[in-house]
Amino acid sequence: MNNVGHRHPKVVKAIKEQLEKLIFLNSCDYYTIPQVELAEKLFEITPGKFKKRVFYTNSGTEAVECAIKVARAHTKRFYFIGFINSFHGRTMGSLAFTSTSTTARRGFQPMMPGVVLAPYAYCYRCPLKQEYPSCEVACIDFLRDQILDHIAPPDEVAGILFEPIQGAGGYIVPPKEFIQRLRRIADDNGIVLMDDEIQSGMGRTGRWTAIEHFDVVPDVIMLSKALGAGFPMGACIAREEIMDWPPGAHENTLGGNPVICSASIAVIDVIREERLLEKCGKAGRIPDEKTEGASGGS
Repeated sequence: MNNVGHRHPKVVKAIKEQLEKLIFLNSCDYYTIPQVELAEKLFEITPGKFKKRVFYTNSGTEAVECAIKVARAHTKRFYFIGFINSFHGRTMGSLAFTSTSTTARRGFQPMMPGVVLAPYAYCYRCPLKQEYPSCEVACIDFLRDQILDHIAPPDEVAGILFEPIQGAGGYIVPPKEFIQRLRRIADDNGIVLMDDEIQSGMGRTGRWTAIEHFDVVPDVIMLSKALGAGFPMGACIAREEIMDWPPGAHENTLGGNPVICSASIAVIDVIREERLLEKCGKAGRIPDEKTEGASGGS
């Protein structure tokens, strides 16, 4: 996904300029200026006015793996809650949450233990055969009354991993109160709320992150895809007090590459300078003229 288009001149220029300075440096050993500048921009565009930390990865699934480790390291807990019909990646940790179909899961058991999948708020085809809004978001009640009461004790749950808008599962937008009640469950039980914005982030919904439409601030956010303008780039951004693992607890060699960080900085700059958030939001509100005419227009 290339939200600023292919070969945007500003992105190409940033890449070329960085290539002349430094192509690679192991970010486990040293920081580079593009790394730091990108971190500052990511902290600005992600929800939450608190202090944050970022870990750079090479893909979305790596960002999810990082988030899983962040939650487990911080809480010292075993269980995770995910959602049916979600897609979070195909490495062994993220795969335990991926359930768009059996295709990705077939032949790879056993997966990472401790992941319990709950019904997602797919109100058009409710998995609980309920009608919204009269159901009063019954899927959240199922999570609370069945899963947390009978399967995964809430004081042993490290994190809740979700997509604010399910992507590969069919672009499913849940009711606002679904996400808000997830936040309350997390707050009430000391659970880390983990927001996967790998598909929905970087302006695709008219906001930097889709979670902003729900008036909820997560504890951890994962970005990738459009962030790198086609280069292998991901980021796991967390509250500073949650990403509290000691040095060496999690590393990679190629994450935070200065050339790719420079491309990502340019992506953010282009979205801002060309007012792509506003344009995306406006385009999303344009009615379908054919549908409008078919529904009784003159």
